[in-house]
Amino acid sequence: MEYQKPLQVRAYESLKDMILEGHLENGQIYSETKISQELGISRTPLRDAIQRLAQERYIDVIPSKGFRLHEMTEKDLLETFQIRCALEGFCVVQLARDHEKPEAKRVIRTLESLLRDQESIIGTTDSIEDFSAYDQEFHERIIGYCENSSITSLFRTYIYQIGKQTRLSLQQPGRLAETVKEHTAIVESLKTGSVGQSYLATMAHLERPKQIIETLGIM
Repeated sequence: MEYQKPLQVRAYESLKDMILEGHLENGQIYSETKISQELGISRTPLRDAIQRLAQERYIDVIPSKGFRLHEMTEKDLLETFQIRCALEGFCVVQLARDHEKPEAKRVIRTLESLLRDQESIIGTTDSIEDFSAYDQEFHERIIGYCENSSITSLFRTYIYQIGKQTRLSLQQPGRLAETVKEHTAIVESLKTGSVGQSYLATMAHLERPKQIIETLGIM
């Protein structure tokens, strides 16, 4: 028997796909009734999906009216930066400390492989979407090393904002190559087990998108 996903999950995934694929417009308010009809899902599971997507900053709920796409603010930029520093800083330190352990070595080898994938994009396709996908996996691998479900869950709550900010910063000339250099610094520090350098390289890397977006005022 084919497994059927719960309605709440189907509603969440369907509405998120609509957002990511550009089917919804900025500034427009969408009613639950209209969207539930389009998706063929009742309003109760859709309402649960809307609340979850609001928590993840995909949308803003407008009481008694519906919802609209969330537009990034200075507060989003700062909060995302702070959360990433707290979570990734902790995880990269653990990874550096354990660099001789088999699982740590496997993660570091994966980071090196993702780094090569990113390098292959520069000067060929220069695809920001492909590059950012590898970038996301790079950071998720660091987060995943700790095998802490609470850390992973919190990180995923911010994944949309992280991706949005990453893609904005990658549009700037030279940022792809700059990112590769920053990732290389992180990986090389991890390979030697330098806790301090791994942490500092990670903090410097996480701060660059924030600096770029603030400087250009592209929120």
